[in-house]
Amino acid sequence: MLQLTGAALLVALTRVTWRSALERPSSLFFSLIALYVASLGWAGLPLAAVLLVITRLGLTPLPDATPLRRGEVLSFLALSCLVLARPWTPTQWDEFVWIAKARLESLGFGAGVRAALDPSSGVIPAGYPPLWPSAIGWLSLHVDDIEADVLSGSLLMLACVATLVEVWRAREAQAAGRFALVILFSSPLIWVHLRSTYVDLPVGLLSASLALCLTGSARPPFLAVLLAVALAGFKDEGLLHVLAATGAALTVHGVRAWRSLLPMLAAVVASATWKVLLWTHQVSGRDHAVGFPALREAPAMLKLLALHLGDLHSWGVFWAFAVGALLLAASPLARGLRVSLLLLFALTTAALLFGPERVRAFAENGTLLNRLLLQLWPTAALLIGSTWGAPGQAPPLNPR
Repeated sequence: MLQLTGAALLVALTRVTWRSALERPSSLFFSLIALYVASLGWAGLPLAAVLLVITRLGLTPLPDATPLRRGEVLSFLALSCLVLARPWTPTQWDEFVWIAKARLESLGFGAGVRAALDPSSGVIPAGYPPLWPSAIGWLSLHVDDIEADVLSGSLLMLACVATLVEVWRAREAQAAGRFALVILFSSPLIWVHLRSTYVDLPVGLLSASLALCLTGSARPPFLAVLLAVALAGFKDEGLLHVLAATGAALTVHGVRAWRSLLPMLAAVVASATWKVLLWTHQVSGRDHAVGFPALREAPAMLKLLALHLGDLHSWGVFWAFAVGALLLAASPLARGLRVSLLLLFALTTAALLFGPERVRAFAENGTLLNRLLLQLWPTAALLIGSTWGAPGQAPPLNPR
């Protein structure tokens, strides 16, 4: 139902055929963002107005990709089986949090937003953007059933993966070779989060999709605007991902590519709308509050980040190859992804230093940095694939 509604919105807003709209996994985000705007009530009118104005500014639909090959279909089906072959009950700490908030939608449309804005409701963490759990509730058709919500969260994860694949193929990016694929899927932590309903990996998948949309063309598709709003609605740090992708686009296309700023505009309006709602309802968002930078703790945070990057049990050798790709990126696509990844590292580090002491304590206890790196992993994976992807196009390696 959501896919059909999203396809109808895509057909109405852009010049694509019904068949093309139904085949695009990204059509789902047209309906999810429409529902999100509606769930905000009257407060969603500014965001709705911005989205309507942006539709008149000459943004194009995402180009049609070449038809899927048999091997690609089989690979995604195998991935879907691995993702769905899990207990349809929460198995990790934050899954209980996300699914509990998703169940609120069984009380009525927009109940998740209303509960998040009620200081007496006890929703944790307080002040977090509500789109991810609400989307899970919408996908399960407001049924108060834990198994249905876990299944919906897993399907939403697959939709984010499929959207990244769609954008990657539509931009005519070189398909990753066998070597690159081995590197991309050699990170053990990725498989844990693919089979969970945590929001960190979806944020990373949409971030990489947005970076591809913005760096691939000076006139990005309207999908980029929806991805930016989704990132702002999933997590507070989603806005940092939008800023990084926008900075990469301006680096690649120059400051005259003003349409690349439109997704950032929509994301800022979405984030500001939620912050204003929190303030007017007296809900504290202290976990993501911004204060004076703790510059004295910068060396300790950088050391912790380096230790996490080199954690073979979690990441294998992935980040070593990502560093190599940063140094060897040659194609326009790879250079754009390099800028986006470097900005993501810089903004993430800044967020840790400007954030509250409680957040840095989570980082020191080992429960935060790997999850932040999950948000950067898809962009780094695309950078590796674009650098070492095609047979015969791999950059020369020093034998030493």
